Parts: sequence; C-alpha cells; structure tokens
Amino acid sequence: MAMDKPIEKKPRPLWKTALIGVAVLAGAGFIYQLLTDAAVSTYRVSADQLIVSDVQYGAFEDLIPIRGTIQPFESVFLDAVIGGSVEEVYVEEGAFVEAGQPLVQLANTQTRLSAAQADAQSTEQLNFLNNITTDFEYQKLATERQIIDTEFRITTLDRQKKRMERLVGDSLVSEEEYDAIVDELVYQERVLANLKARQIVEDDERERRIQEIADQISMLTENLRISQASFESLLVKAPIAGQLTSFPVEIGESKQTGQRLGQIDVVDQYKIVAQIDEFYVSRVLPEQSATFTLAGQQSQARVIKVYPEITAGTFEVDLVFEGLSPSNIRRGQTLQMELTLGSPVESLLLPVGGFIQDTGGNWVFVLDDSGETAYRREIRIGRRNNRFIEVREGLQEGERVITSGYGQMEDVERVQLNI
Repeated sequence: MAMDKPIEKKPRPLWKTALIGVAVLAGAGFIYQLLTDAAVSTYRVSADQLIVSDVQYGAFEDLIPIRGTIQPFESVFLDAVIGGSVEEVYVEEGAFVEAGQPLVQLANTQTRLSAAQADAQSTEQLNFLNNITTDFEYQKLATERQIIDTEFRITTLDRQKKRMERLVGDSLVSEEEYDAIVDELVYQERVLANLKARQIVEDDERERRIQEIADQISMLTENLRISQASFESLLVKAPIAGQLTSFPVEIGESKQTGQRLGQIDVVDQYKIVAQIDEFYVSRVLPEQSATFTLAGQQSQARVIKVYPEITAGTFEVDLVFEGLSPSNIRRGQTLQMELTLGSPVESLLLPVGGFIQDTGGNWVFVLDDSGETAYRREIRIGRRNNRFIEVREGLQEGERVITSGYGQMEDVERVQLNI
C-alpha cells in the first residue's frame, strides 16, 4: 500500500500580511472615530439660520453708543422771591421776552406794609445820624472860632504890653496897669493852649464817631435797599432774553415764597445732555468728539462737561455742536450718537453679534476648513464698540466664526452645518 505524500503549506506573502494589517488599522481607526464622534455633543442646524463672520485685521475705533437729548444751552428758572397772589400776568407761556421785561405782578399786603415801615424807620434813623454829624461840624467850627478869638486877644495884648513897657519907664503908666496886661496875656496864652489840646481830642473823637456813623448809614441804606427790593420783587421781570417755555400762573393764584414760576430758555444756542453707563465714567473726558446722523446728514459734537455724580448706574455729560447747530433740531429731541473714547488702533477684529450675550465673549464656535463644522474655542477679548470686538487671544485673521446668537448651542462642543 502506497503511503500519502504530505503537502507543504506555502508561507503567506508579505504583501498580503501588510494589506491585512492596514485594513485592520483602518477599521480600528474608523471605529474609534465613530466612537469619538458619538462622544462629542453635536448640534445640527441649517447654515442659513446662522450668521458667519470673518476675523479681520483693521483699525479698531473705540466708540460707545450714547443717547442724548437736545436742551437749551442756557436756562434760567423764575422763582417767587416773596410769595403772594397773582395780581396781573403780562405775557403768555411760549412768548419771547427781553431782559427786564415785566412778566407777572404779585400782591402781598404784609410785604407792602413791612416795606413802608422799614422805609419810615430807616429814614428817621438816617436823619438822626445826619443831625449828629451836623452837630459835630458845628462843634468843630465853634472850637475854631474860640481859638481865633483867643489868638486875636493875645495879639492885641502883646501889642499893648510892648507900648506900656516904654510908658512905664517914663512913669506915664502905672505898674499896676502894666502887670494887669501881662497877667491877662499869660492867661490868654494858657487858654489858647487848652483850646488847641481840646481841638485835638475833639478831632480824634469826631473822626471816630463820623466813621461809626458812616458805617451805620451804610447799613441802614442797605437795609432800606433790601426792603425796597423785596417789595419790588413782587413784580417778576425776565432776567435774560429768551423764550418763556414754562409759565404756569393764573390770576388770583397764590404762590409761596421760593415757588417755581417758570423758565426762560436761550433758544439760539443748544446743547446735548447724554446719560452714559457708569462703566465708562473714568474714560469719558472733556473735548472728546461724538458723531450722529440727523436728516441724512452727519454732524459732530464735543464733550464740554462731565458730571461725576452717578445716579441709577449712569452719569451725565454735556455736549455742544461743532460748528453751526443743525437747523432742524428741536428742544427735547433725542439723538443717537457714537462717542469716540480714543484714537483708532490696529487690532484683530470680530464683528459684534448675538453670541456676546450668550458667551460674554469668552468662547465662540469656529468653522473648520470645510465650512461644514464649527468647534467651540476659548478666546480672550478686549475693548468693543457697537460694530466690532477687539480679539486679544484665540483667533487668527481669516478664520470664520459663528456670530449669531447661540441659543440651544451653548452646551455643545460642535455645530454641524447643514448646507
């Protein structure tokens, strides 16, 4: 019986082994990719429901949007200095008035009587002080007259003495008569010295009293002026020329002291009063410019005053128009403006979109090269205006970012665009 011949198994070619290995690796990679993709949270959305913007490099203008209200550049309020009832109204609300023009007459009987009494008392005291001043002048003249008389008497006695000196030697005049002349001359010289000393004292006292009287007269005159001014203030006059934009008064109506009667606006000059978020209080400065569009024309304004007080999270600034004021503005009109906080700076820019409210600018969805998938990426932003955000880190020029609102995409890592 013949024996079977063993068949030797040929070794597998190397290329087949390599091919099988590649196939196994490819399958494993495919399975891994499937598993990985399944693990990544994905949101699918139609591409036409999103806004995609390009990251660009350009000049970043540090602008903030503000809203301003047109107001008169200067306004003066009318208050009742002295209260009273409205007796007569000379103008109507909305009228244009001149400085010093009477507006309304108030009546106050008590003020009228007080002014009359003050006038009488002040006049009486002024007359009394003037009489004292006149008496001082009379006293001064009287003392001067006494000195003149005494000096004249001394001169006369001196002449008599010189004549008697010759006559006494010739025994024509008795020594008794001569001694009498000498004694009287000495007496009159002493009287003259006394009068001059008294004159010095009187002059000093008179000057001091006259100065005191002058001060009292000045005070009385000022009190009289105030009293008269109080009475005259019942006739309310326009302090400046302008338009009487508010004047709610009626005949017979009673107005209290200090009560607001109206307002006069200078209508040929306007300013813009804007409220700005307190976040910018340290960055808004005088001389910064703002732009706005009115009736299709772009105009500029300039900050002239920044009020540091913060109320309800905002602070106030005043702006004036650069050049001539637009002809079609009205008091109380609202303007949408852009305030420039600094000079333009070349930066990486991303257009502003709804995603800011959803992410706070901390992350965005960036599209890959295919434009069909967007991945979540952390970024860091800087300043922003109403058009662009300044990108500090996380993005490169030319990349495409979903800038519309994220809504239901906030909790996913990837967005699949259905084109």
